Amino acid sequence: MRVTNKMKRKSTEAVIKFLSNTENATRNEIIEGALLCYGLSEAELEDNSPRSKNSVIRSYISTAINELINKQNLKRKGDRYSLAKEELVIVKEDLVEAEVKEILQRGAYTKNEIFRQLEIHFGTDTTSSFKDDYSLHSIAGNVLFNLLNNDEIEFIDGKYRDITPEDINENNDTPLPENEFKPKFFKKLWLMGGKFFESFVANLLEKYFTLSGKMVVFCDITGGSDDGGLDVELETVDFLGFVETIVAQTKCRDRAHVTEKEVREFYGAMNAKGATRGIYVTTTHFHESAENFIDAVGDLVGIDGDKLFSLVKRTSYGINKYKEGYTFDEAIFNR
Repeated sequence: MRVTNKMKRKSTEAVIKFLSNTENATRNEIIEGALLCYGLSEAELEDNSPRSKNSVIRSYISTAINELINKQNLKRKGDRYSLAKEELVIVKEDLVEAEVKEILQRGAYTKNEIFRQLEIHFGTDTTSSFKDDYSLHSIAGNVLFNLLNNDEIEFIDGKYRDITPEDINENNDTPLPENEFKPKFFKKLWLMGGKFFESFVANLLEKYFTLSGKMVVFCDITGGSDDGGLDVELETVDFLGFVETIVAQTKCRDRAHVTEKEVREFYGAMNAKGATRGIYVTTTHFHESAENFIDAVGDLVGIDGDKLFSLVKRTSYGINKYKEGYTFDEAIFNR
């Protein structure tokens, strides 16, 4: 039986749904309760062979439980588990409409891509419950419907787009002063997407360490569905022969700041990997609690948008510098 990402998400939803209606339960009770969401027949429930539908689903429910524990969304007392108490994120339609318009000014996106960006922006992706996600999706769906009816946006080839999108590529050959170029630089990173940003950061770090006098033994992009919270891994050697394994996490966001929880999860993945240092790179900023955590540990560095742009200027990676200002290095952005 082939298990998709959709099924993995359903396993998490099933665990949360069961525990939402139960004060606490043992691990086996959670698995049995979550299994009811799949509506398996008696014959399927009795089939315990390794590749049976019953066994595979149980395995993914068990994995979902572990992930929720690691994210501190489940708490344990004795042999029983319960959902950690947290407030749901509530958003108003006018704020959703403003953000949808902002998203569509950056480019064309499918409905699911818009939903995902909204989840990140409003923070519903950081809660264990899916109720606030579904509420946000419902509001966003109504917003898209109304914007289409009012001819403010259009729907072409499965994607929504602004009718008069801003062309951020205009005047690429004309150097711009830093205060004009910098916002265009971050908007372009956002439009290029997360995968491009992972590659961009990996190459940027490799160039930085090389210019700093270190030899980069390897620089791999490890980001993906099974990256364990690590997007980039490097190994460097300095002049004296000291070897360091450095891992990085990248977040290409428009506005949402990085939370302490996200940094802690990355730090845990970094230590599990056995890396000597970690670098958390974001195009926005860190919440104050996240900054305090980074400052409290000696082997972790946070690079926010301002520091990222300074690093770009220092290495001249991705940009061309002139007396009049900056332009994009199209050899990097148009690959």
